[in-house]
Parts: sequence; C-alpha cells; structure tokens
Amino acid sequence: MIHPQLQFRDYEPINPGDPIFLTFDGKEIAYEGKSTVYPIFINEAAYYEKGIAMCLTEKRQVTV
Repeated sequence: MIHPQLQFRDYEPINPGDPIFLTFDGKEIAYEGKSTVYPIFINEAAYYEKGIAMCLTEKRQVTV
C-alpha cells in the first residue's frame, strides 16, 4: 500500500531511498529510482481498478 507519509502530498519530492510503499506486515519499501520524482494522483479512487497507486513525474525546465 502507499506509505502513509505520502498520502495527500501530491507534488512533494520523493528522493532515492525514501519510503514509498508499506507492506501489510509493516515493512517499508524504498523508492529505488536514480533521481528525485514528484508524485501526483496519490491513491486516487479512480485508478484503483487499474492497479495504479500514483503517477511519478520529473521536474523539467523549459526555455521558450
């Protein structure tokens, strides 16, 4: 399941090593990516049937 510290924290950074999931027996599962990501749509009911816990995004700077 989603780690409780992520609930209601859309767009707040997740860094490599930060807890992202929690097993039903209480074991934390850390984010293993190589860069900082920003979660959106955390635990949205609309995605439950699709098996999607959240969407991870990356910050990009665009020069126009």
